[in-house]
Amino acid sequence: MTNLANRWAGRLYGTNTGNIFLDLAQDGQKVSGRLRVMDSIFGVSLYEYTGTIKEELILNCVPVQAVEGTGLGNVFVKGHLSPEGSIRGEWESTIGTAGTFEIHPHDINASPPSDSNPEQIHNKTIPLGSVRLFKDDVIQLINFIKKDFSSGRVIVTYNQRGCELTKYADVFFDQIDGIEKLNYLKLVIQEPEAYGINRVIVIELVPIGISEIRISGINESWVLGKAECIFQILKPRQNSLVTTYRKYGLNLNAAIFFAMLIVIPDIEGLKSRALFVAVVLLLLSFLLFIHNKLIPNTTIYLEQTKPGFIKRAWPSILSWVIAASSSLVAAYIFSILKSGGS
Repeated sequence: MTNLANRWAGRLYGTNTGNIFLDLAQDGQKVSGRLRVMDSIFGVSLYEYTGTIKEELILNCVPVQAVEGTGLGNVFVKGHLSPEGSIRGEWESTIGTAGTFEIHPHDINASPPSDSNPEQIHNKTIPLGSVRLFKDDVIQLINFIKKDFSSGRVIVTYNQRGCELTKYADVFFDQIDGIEKLNYLKLVIQEPEAYGINRVIVIELVPIGISEIRISGINESWVLGKAECIFQILKPRQNSLVTTYRKYGLNLNAAIFFAMLIVIPDIEGLKSRALFVAVVLLLLSFLLFIHNKLIPNTTIYLEQTKPGFIKRAWPSILSWVIAASSSLVAAYIFSILKSGGS
């Protein structure tokens, strides 16, 4: 049976916020003691509680002292002991207030345990390809990444009119009217896990370069599992053609390059051959530049939630048009130089 007899201190979240402290006495499966709450607005209140500890901790708290003029209700508390030794859970009162809490053992007389520090912090980074998201996709992603966090709030960073703005996710969605498209989005959420270490999720989607999922925490299974789940959510939103292009270059342009090596002997004269090679390489570089400008690595549409087929498919269509045009231009240049040398 888990022995929770100790002094516990932590934080309270929800309709009320503040610090909490309780002395917990345990007799078998029964627990009792006093709970002190330092509300950030209403000040100090004192409760006496009784409860049980089986699969979870259940407390029934009755107010015995409050700031004059402040009304308190009975509070029902339900929590679970985490692998790191803290207790996290939910609370609800008879006057309609509710929220979450997290407490940690604070035995000042006990010697620090030999394993009071984490052995290591686990980090997982997963690169992403070219991503196309719509409003519903962003909402689904934010709702998923905050599932394992009792107190952390998702912070959104984005670029608008040349400025980088940072807001909480709920504020962001309240103010997205007039924002049609984003090419950069960063989502961050963190909260204390144990030993003073934060568990962190960062999803950064960039217009040029490599977008990434970055997860950190002391629990390896959580880090690896959360990173893989987020990747599986974003994987169907990746544009495979544009992703391949970003990673390897246009496939048709690569074929043009090798075809150039094959057909060079058909062009007479060293100068004509050198000119053909230079023109093809310049053409491919120019088309790569145009492709990066016209098709950013990240595009997020916020003006509609159910996009049509054309809007989702246009990056692939444009990418194929660019590839096909480079093939035609290269073939045309080859025909001119070959006929000129004949």
